[in-house]
Amino acid sequence: MKKNMLLFTCLIFTFFAMGTIVAKEGKEEPAVVEEHLYEDQSKLKYPQVKKLSSKKAEEKINNDFTTYIQNSAEEWEEIRKDAEENNYKSDYQTDFDVKYNQPPYLSILTSNYMYTGGAHGNTVVESFNYDTTEGTRIYLTDILTSEDQLKDVQNYVWEYAIERPEIFYPDLKKEDVILTKDTAFYFNDTGITLVFQQYEIAPYVSGNQEIVIPEELYD
Repeated sequence: MKKNMLLFTCLIFTFFAMGTIVAKEGKEEPAVVEEHLYEDQSKLKYPQVKKLSSKKAEEKINNDFTTYIQNSAEEWEEIRKDAEENNYKSDYQTDFDVKYNQPPYLSILTSNYMYTGGAHGNTVVESFNYDTTEGTRIYLTDILTSEDQLKDVQNYVWEYAIERPEIFYPDLKKEDVILTKDTAFYFNDTGITLVFQQYEIAPYVSGNQEIVIPEELYD
């Protein structure tokens, strides 16, 4: 009887131990994001991901960033040639920032700085948000799927801005807050953060404004 009880206890322990191991093995780990240089050019940085459970998803995401940096390199070459032909100084740099990396979501914000003469350069941001289990890119309109959601967030941004006239345009109108599929954003622990281009809702000196949108506003 005692032997049977001991055997039963050992089997139960083994069952739970194996369950714990399987659970740990099945847990999706954050992506590893590495910095790469396009054709060894220090000004052209772009990300590549690895260590995803799905190699197909990994390949899809990395292909997107490869396309991004190839397009950036072409843009830089066009600016450089135009600067030489028209005798003005130019500059171009790409960079990126991992904004969120908690499975199943990955958010990376790229920035392309370009100087084409004048008082200062301009920085254009683009967001790359993914479901890392499938490698599916997520756009703002995948989160805000209805007109009501878009209007609620538009109103939230406008009210946030007009309460801070020292940062945003003091005469900003609600219709000036334009939200589209390509509006930059990234995930956070409580919702999403919208990222606006320079001059879009605030003067140049204010930079790229980021506004946190709580999930309960659109959920």
